Order: sequence, then C-alpha cells, then structure tokens
Amino acid sequence: MSAASPERRFPTTHWSIIARLKSHDQNEAQNAVQEVFSIYRYPLYGYLRATGLNHEDAEDVLQGFFEKMLRNDALAQADRERGKLRTFLLTALSRFKLNFQRGEQRRQQRVQARGDLWDEDEARYRQDAHATHDSPERYYDRRWALELIERVRARLREDYAKRGKQALHDALAPLLSSTEPQTESFAAIATRLAVTENALRISLSRLRGDFRDFLIREVKRTLDEGEDVKEEIRHLLALFEG
Repeated sequence: MSAASPERRFPTTHWSIIARLKSHDQNEAQNAVQEVFSIYRYPLYGYLRATGLNHEDAEDVLQGFFEKMLRNDALAQADRERGKLRTFLLTALSRFKLNFQRGEQRRQQRVQARGDLWDEDEARYRQDAHATHDSPERYYDRRWALELIERVRARLREDYAKRGKQALHDALAPLLSSTEPQTESFAAIATRLAVTENALRISLSRLRGDFRDFLIREVKRTLDEGEDVKEEIRHLLALFEG
C-alpha cells in the first residue's frame, strides 16, 4: 500500500474481490489484493500474533500470504458457496502459516505497505492483547467486527460532513455507544450548538437511525446474496458479550 490513507470502502460484496483477484488483468488483480490487504490486514495480523508468532514472523507470514494471492495460488479453493470470505481467508492463512513454518515460503512479489505500517499493527496488538483472553479465532472475529464498525463510523461522519452537519455529528457521535468516553452533558451540547434539547434529541435519534442504516449496508457488502443480514449483525454483537 502507498503512504496515503487506505481506501476503506467495500466493493459490491467481498466475494466480488475474489473475482477480480482471478482476473487476467494484472492491474485489476493487484488493486483487488490491495483492497483485501487494507480491509483484512490487521485482523489477520492480530490472529497470527495471538497464535504465538512474534512480530517479525507474523509480518513475514502475512506478507507471504498476500504475495501468494498476487500469484493467484491462494485462490484455487476460494468458493463463495462455502461461506463467508473472512472465514475462507482465516482458513487459508492458517494453512499458509503451517507451510511457512515448514520452510516452503519464498518471497517474490510484495504487497506494498508503508514502512511503519507493521509497527502500527504491533502497537495496536500490544494495546489489545493485555485485555483479552480470546482464542486466536475469536480475536480475529472481534477485530474484524471492530474494523467494520469503524468503517461505518467513518462513512457516517463523511455523510454528515457532506450535508454540512459535521459539527452536529461530532457532538452526538460519542452518544451512539455507551463504550465511548464520557462526553459533555446533553444540555451543554444543546447550548453550544444553539439548539433546543428537544431538537437535539430528535437529531440524536436520526443519527442512531443513520448509523443503523449504514451498518446494515456495510454488513450486506460482506455477505453473499440470500444471507441473513440480521443474523450476521446478531453474531457481531454477540462477539462483545461477556
């Protein structure tokens, strides 16, 4: 990846990335690998670290895995009928890790990334790891879900900014979730924005509705046609229970 901020928008579905990865067009395939890299890199890196690999080995395994994608070798068994793409990627990476540890991996092409990108991932993992006793697989799922929610939040903020409502969004966004840091009082927000508390409550209700709509759309992009969006959202929420 380049030094610019990664593009976080999904294509129509994640499985459509696989179709592009198999393209005979080199540029199309390269761009598709970069999309998978930006969306799934950290959850997969965290999984590798949680299995016991050190930072350097996790970086090497994940780089090798994406290099294998560039050669289409990792895609032979990719079949949308078998389930979710994130599950396929985790299974494929687990197999690649075993082969890597047996000495079969050899560097060829590289997925371009900022020089400090892996250090950022390691810092994030160290911050996360002390607070969880999850299995590597559950850790991967939880990180994937958190990344998805962050994309929803980013798209929601962008939407409000385009409508000239960024200040309203930024004031109310901390109230979307009880896990956010404590914010100023509701009355203080209303005073600062020069609106009534009743109007602000209506705006908060709309923001929550917009967040829900963006979440549904984002989750749909990770599913194949006919899969149950509500069931998937329930699964994502269940990852953070207990």
